[in-house]
Amino acid sequence: MSGTPAWDRDVLTLLMAPLEGTTLPDWAGDALDAGLGSIILFGYNTPDPGTAAALAASIHERCDEVLVAIDEEGGDVSRLQAATGSSLPSAWAFGQIDEVALTARAGEALGELLAACDMDLVLSPVLDVSTDPANPVIGTRSYGDDPDRVSRHGRAMASGLRSAGLGVTGKHFPGHGATSVDSHTALPRIDLDARDMRSEHLAPFQIAPWLDAVMTAHILVPSLGEGPASLSRWSTTLLDEVSGNGFHGLVITDALDMAAVAADPGFGEAAVRALEAGAHLLCLGTSLRRDAAQMVREAHDAILAALESGRLDREEIGLRAAQTRAAIRSLRIRRGVEPRRSIPETLHDLEEIGADAARRAVTARRAALSGGPVVVADARVRADHASGSRSPHLVTALRERGIDVTEAQYPGDLSGAAEVLVVTRLPRSDAAESQRVAEALDERPDAILVHTGVPDAALEHRESVSTLGSSLTMMRAAVDLLLRAGREPR
Repeated sequence: MSGTPAWDRDVLTLLMAPLEGTTLPDWAGDALDAGLGSIILFGYNTPDPGTAAALAASIHERCDEVLVAIDEEGGDVSRLQAATGSSLPSAWAFGQIDEVALTARAGEALGELLAACDMDLVLSPVLDVSTDPANPVIGTRSYGDDPDRVSRHGRAMASGLRSAGLGVTGKHFPGHGATSVDSHTALPRIDLDARDMRSEHLAPFQIAPWLDAVMTAHILVPSLGEGPASLSRWSTTLLDEVSGNGFHGLVITDALDMAAVAADPGFGEAAVRALEAGAHLLCLGTSLRRDAAQMVREAHDAILAALESGRLDREEIGLRAAQTRAAIRSLRIRRGVEPRRSIPETLHDLEEIGADAARRAVTARRAALSGGPVVVADARVRADHASGSRSPHLVTALRERGIDVTEAQYPGDLSGAAEVLVVTRLPRSDAAESQRVAEALDERPDAILVHTGVPDAALEHRESVSTLGSSLTMMRAAVDLLLRAGREPR
């Protein structure tokens, strides 16, 4: 294209680019030839593990020294199993069971699947301490509301993933667990003082020396510094302090297309500020709403202009790019020497571990199903932007057990239904969800509440089940628990 700047290798090295579709597009192949450092895959790229493996292999065939990254946490945030639902329960479930050996085994099983799919870097574990039950974006993605528990299980998950050869990323520094705003939609602000932030939220990031990367969050924490953590130098300085200067991995930004920073200061400016803050890889985000090639070009050209104007120092950026390339080579070597297992084998192991953990984590209160026809009324209104739209996995789990299921359309008539399940996540803080739950319970006070969020976000109700997440394995465990209770003498 006439007038388009040539690709700058150092700038491209610092970008983590999205793709559209399930095959490598021509523009991405050209960018890889010119030095693109990383490609991140999302659920629309990975409709099944086999397709994901083929795409990752094609990327590595085009360029061996590139990190194929994936935002795979298990539980509600799954990319490899986005279509079917994750075989793993949520992080909160592992934290509630509180056996670090189990968490490590789950990490290894997940890592084996990722390795079988030719992935290099996973954006996990979550190290946020979920202290606000109204948090719409972290919730059960966290190992709990206690920093020690989050630290122990975060390190166990990281250890398991690394044992399978994966690079691991702790997120979201300096801690996204005390927010009631989703950074996908706006810029959250945490008004805790520095002492409380350090004791409650920074503590898990002391494991940073055992990680390959740390992801910075789009959050304001005035007690720690000015500006969003992802775009401000104070965050990388603080990370050095928290890790005892022992962290030598990659600093990765959260997705720069998120409204928290894309709206202000804007996508291109956010890319420049992130590099000023010390980032090594800029996660550009998804291509769901924007053209992926244009996202790469816009970030690249904004950074190049900042270099040409002297705003960014060429020598410093060159050194950062060299460090990033060295880290990429190191991670690729680690992955290359690890034995590869088949996808079916790794899926089998993952499902067994996940099902066992889910059975131990799901709890019910005076709730039972007879096995007859059921109406499911999903009261959840707010989308979970981290995982995608509200999951239908409860309906899937019921149908797998041979139960006749109808999905109610609000304000659907529930009066004639034999048994009613009402699904909730944030009923205490989301007014629309709270109203829908109230309407359903007014009509059917005998309904069972199926709460998918953190325990402190649940409503009190006579008959309820806590699933600690919406993944398929959690919903299967919940249905089995309710059916067993229905067979017991009353």
